[in-house]
Amino acid sequence: MFYNILVISDNAFLCSKLEGIVTEKINAEQKIAFSISPSSELEAFRKFISSEILVLDLKKEENIDYIIENYDLVLSIHCKQFFPEKLVNHVKCINIHPGYNPINRGWYPQVFSIYHDLPIGVTIHEIDTELDHGPIIDREFVEKKIYDTSGTLYDKILEKEIELFSRNAENILTNTYTTFSPENEGHVFLKKDFNNLCRIDLQEETTAGKFIDKLRALSHKDFKNAYFIDPENGKKIFISLQIESSEE
Repeated sequence: MFYNILVISDNAFLCSKLEGIVTEKINAEQKIAFSISPSSELEAFRKFISSEILVLDLKKEENIDYIIENYDLVLSIHCKQFFPEKLVNHVKCINIHPGYNPINRGWYPQVFSIYHDLPIGVTIHEIDTELDHGPIIDREFVEKKIYDTSGTLYDKILEKEIELFSRNAENILTNTYTTFSPENEGHVFLKKDFNNLCRIDLQEETTAGKFIDKLRALSHKDFKNAYFIDPENGKKIFISLQIESSEE
């Protein structure tokens, strides 16, 4: 059983949902704490999380030592920070990943799932020294439609993450879960891959279908992702896609 649990997240909504699940599952001997990355807004999390919230920079040695000394389980919930080798070698670290490993490892899995027409899902796995790579505790596919954008598909993934964690929470918190290894190394997508994808080349020849897929992949609610360069002044012109399915 894990007795001292740290949840580290950069998604306030998802963190609040999992706080309710974890609080319901832990017993009197177990303690739980919550933390965020320095890049997240503390006040935003305070609106969702009732517990005290720490701010921990995983690049700082003193913060890694603090975690090692005080916790025996770290739950990563959409944490934007990379877990250093020292941390994963001394404390059990488990990640809830918004992709189906090993197909969707890395950044923004729903984006590359749409763009490359890959299956998408959710994975709970142990963290090792590679990106979204460790032994898998559980995983499940999410249905992707031809009219999904990054935003609508991401919402489906959030719902599945809550469902999957709820199903596995007791076994994880009591350290009675089992794991299995990924079938292969799969696909790894990095932040730089996303940044490269965002720029639209006005001279590129493509099909209408592929162009729509790219815009679907980069259309995420109010985020400004896809853009082209105005040849007259060099400014970025942002573009997104609005999709509505007929009710017929």
